[in-house]
Amino acid sequence: MFVVLGILIFFIIPSLAIVVMLRCVYLEYRWDRVPILLYHRLISRDRAERGLVRDDEMIWVSYDTSFAEQMAYLREAGYTALCFDDYLAIRAGQRPMPPKPVILTFDDGYLSNYTIAYPVLKKYGYKATVFVSPEPDEHTRQLIEGIDGFLDTAQICEMVDQGVSIQSHTLTHCVLTELSDEAAMFELAESRRKLAEMTGRPVDHIAIPRAGYSWRVKRLVKEAGYKTACCNNKGSANGLSDLLALPRIVIERDMSIEDFARCLMPRASTMLRIVGNIKRIPERIGGAHFARKVRNVLYIKPFRPLFQTRNLKKVIAIFALAYLSGSLWFIWYLMAG
Repeated sequence: MFVVLGILIFFIIPSLAIVVMLRCVYLEYRWDRVPILLYHRLISRDRAERGLVRDDEMIWVSYDTSFAEQMAYLREAGYTALCFDDYLAIRAGQRPMPPKPVILTFDDGYLSNYTIAYPVLKKYGYKATVFVSPEPDEHTRQLIEGIDGFLDTAQICEMVDQGVSIQSHTLTHCVLTELSDEAAMFELAESRRKLAEMTGRPVDHIAIPRAGYSWRVKRLVKEAGYKTACCNNKGSANGLSDLLALPRIVIERDMSIEDFARCLMPRASTMLRIVGNIKRIPERIGGAHFARKVRNVLYIKPFRPLFQTRNLKKVIAIFALAYLSGSLWFIWYLMAG
């Protein structure tokens, strides 16, 4: 029994893991890869350092100074910012792929997208996509109370006129997997209708909020008429990517400009894809609700820094070395026996 368990742990599981990692490498080193960057809200670094604004979220926020530096880097490095309609045209062979493509996205429709991000985007003439929930629920509003706000119609229309694409993030920023088909379809369709009415532009793209993605949700998104959907998969998009399950790269608060530059490269985004798969294990086991409970337990202060991507890479590397040591010991055990 011990030997069978050892073979499972030290041979079969690692073999499957190697296959998964090789697939990640292949997907990230394709010539047609397009990094889709994910931002949420932005805050003033100066105000945060002076204690004038709460700054206790490391994943779903970016500093104003970091964002400006990142956009300057994209310009200096020769990146071309695309929208999702551009991406679809490239996928369909209707326009060529630029040498360094990137898609800039913002989830939730926060006021800081207008006050902080929008002036920088205008400065560089960059296209961007803001996924908006036109009627955010009370839970969503409470999360940013005293920190940020939400875009109003006038701000949305101004950004649209300047080339910012406003797309759907459901009607209320709900967890679609926790709704019935009828309720989920209402969220998908009504959000699309309201935003199109607000902007006078087509709404063909959606980002699924709060890890609320599943095969059922994918079917409903397709039935609602969306052409693309971003979910919580991590990594870069490419010609093999499912248009209704596009991966993105989360830009974290404490990401240095060197980290930012690296995340655009295949090597780093391969690791991000692998780390993202690991982070999704609780969701795959028990769904979005279970995953939130796990995050609430693990993201307490003593452990929270471990879940920054750069630190999680180190944790995974240490675990891999320990695993390798265990494998070598097991091989020695078999040979000695």
